[in-house]
Amino acid sequence: MNSARAIFAYTLLVLSTATFSVAQQLYIANEPKQELMKLDLTTGLQTNLYHIGEDPDDLIVNPQGQLIYSVPGTGTVYRYDPVTNTNTVLVSGLSYARDLVIEPGGTSMLISLYARGEIARFNFITGTTTILSKKLGTSDGIAYDASGHLFAIANHNTVVQLDPISGAVLKTLVLELHHGSNGGDGMTYDSYTGQLWISHDEKAEGGLIEVPTDLSGFTLYQTGKLNYPDGIKSDGKGNLYLGVLWTAVEYNIPSDKITKSFVVRGADGVSLVPGTY
Repeated sequence: MNSARAIFAYTLLVLSTATFSVAQQLYIANEPKQELMKLDLTTGLQTNLYHIGEDPDDLIVNPQGQLIYSVPGTGTVYRYDPVTNTNTVLVSGLSYARDLVIEPGGTSMLISLYARGEIARFNFITGTTTILSKKLGTSDGIAYDASGHLFAIANHNTVVQLDPISGAVLKTLVLELHHGSNGGDGMTYDSYTGQLWISHDEKAEGGLIEVPTDLSGFTLYQTGKLNYPDGIKSDGKGNLYLGVLWTAVEYNIPSDKITKSFVVRGADGVSLVPGTY
């Protein structure tokens, strides 16, 4: 009996260890290398997954674990399956397609059309595309909060809340005066703080912007003076992950510190690998 119990306890230990031994990993859209990559956040090991042959921008992961990424130069959004190593065109003809977000319910996604100042909606089921919002100046990061409120970066320097049905602008928050293309770029909703977090796209004062979902104000964090941060995602556990031109970083919100940083020459869009965080 004691032997049986010992074997049972050992089995539980092995299973428990296996459950928590999966290394945290990050998918990365590498613009200059035109690659989809995977970064092990424990060892720093970088693995090339797929050579695109075009310059990618944003990157998200759908519930099936497939990577969806945009290529602004050709106005195309692709879906890459890391299990089958297949790459498929989801939608094309959307010039300046950049940031992406899957909508609540999972049947559609929104695509920011940067220079056109528009946000398009693509339906995964029907394969149809419609324009949700227009005349935003430019269009960058887009995010939904936990209550289904929709937000976007418009005209570089403004956060807007949009009606997800009509696309009408409901609220605005100006982040700073116009200065070239400086301002907000990528955006994510973080359930840990219940706030929006935005990558501040500027060389000398780059960092992070924290914005309440009621758009009542904002806080700029010049965290390590990040140079041109772009893609940003949250793990909902107090950490943000960013593609910062030549590096990929992990930023811990409670400590206001960069806790991990890896040289990745060309990190742009980022997403956490499901099951590793």
